[in-house]
Amino acid sequence: MIRALHIRGYRSLRDFRLKLDRVTVVTGANGVGKSNVYRALALLQRMAEGNFAKAVADEGGLPSMLWAGNRLKSEPVRLRWEVELDDLHLEMECGMIPTAPGDPTEFRTDPDMKLETLRAGGTSGRMMARRKGPSVELRAPDGQMETSPLPLHVPESMLSEIRDGIRYPTLMAAREILLAGRFYHHFTTEPHASLRQPRIGFWSPVLAADGGNLAAALQTLVESRKSGPLDDAVAMAFPGCEWRPVDDDGRFQLQLRRPDLKRWLNASELSDGTLRFFCLCAALLTPKPPPWMVFNEPETSLHPSLLPSLAELIARASVDTQLIIVTHSREFATGIAERCPAKVVDLVSYEDETRPATQATGKRVWEFEG
Repeated sequence: MIRALHIRGYRSLRDFRLKLDRVTVVTGANGVGKSNVYRALALLQRMAEGNFAKAVADEGGLPSMLWAGNRLKSEPVRLRWEVELDDLHLEMECGMIPTAPGDPTEFRTDPDMKLETLRAGGTSGRMMARRKGPSVELRAPDGQMETSPLPLHVPESMLSEIRDGIRYPTLMAAREILLAGRFYHHFTTEPHASLRQPRIGFWSPVLAADGGNLAAALQTLVESRKSGPLDDAVAMAFPGCEWRPVDDDGRFQLQLRRPDLKRWLNASELSDGTLRFFCLCAALLTPKPPPWMVFNEPETSLHPSLLPSLAELIARASVDTQLIIVTHSREFATGIAERCPAKVVDLVSYEDETRPATQATGKRVWEFEG
């Protein structure tokens, strides 16, 4: 479980702290920086994968990601993450690639990993790995710190660069925790999208990030004998409708039949909102639950009448998985909190800086939770 985040210098997250519960709902008006919280979490997973440089390039390069507002003279031009896991504390800091006339590199918008630390036992726990620039010290099996003989690539994290899980199991554990999370932001529902086309299916206990294997994921639920909650959710959302993930020709595609229609509607005929709802159901009811999942604006394209059913599914999924929900809808956030213990965090923008509503003043006041 991710216990807490502290993000500094990333877009509107100049100095942002967030304690996380089993279910955390982040809400607020347009433009306050909710999606930046989602992106900052996703970047942690890209670091663990070894795709941090690519992720930074996809966001326009490091200069586009840095806090663009006024700085104190003592405030470094850096991005910094602090992540508190169950028994581990991870810190990463990156900045611009140093350049000078005649420098050989043209990758000048890549991140330069400056510092990284990993501790076991919390913020003041035992140091297990420590990086400064390209040099890394690691806790060896005999308890002593040793220097890694391998040079590290400047734009990537030690999480992905050092893969010896037998000699450095704590580093591997941190990497695996970050890699185990799932992110759902945009389900591709355009006319030619995969989830609208009949296709050959394969066993799919995990819904793809774009929802492309939706029908196969739904059939996996059926054959795993876990479709009862899905049937209940569909009955609540679409009263009187039937659904199936495999058509009469054995092709995998979601089909729906309404009480007043004499034929099944194919996936190509279903609305974006209907497809998104089934995608969210498949993600939340997965027979292979991850330790944590993050959803960005799951209410997009959904009629308000579908939100109670979705809130019920979130409450159910929270038994097995930590959930972080970013949403525009205060009504949806309230509905989740009514169905399960949930922490609702309202965000505001103060002088272009994202803050919890409790800190919406000129003076920052830190809140420490037990």
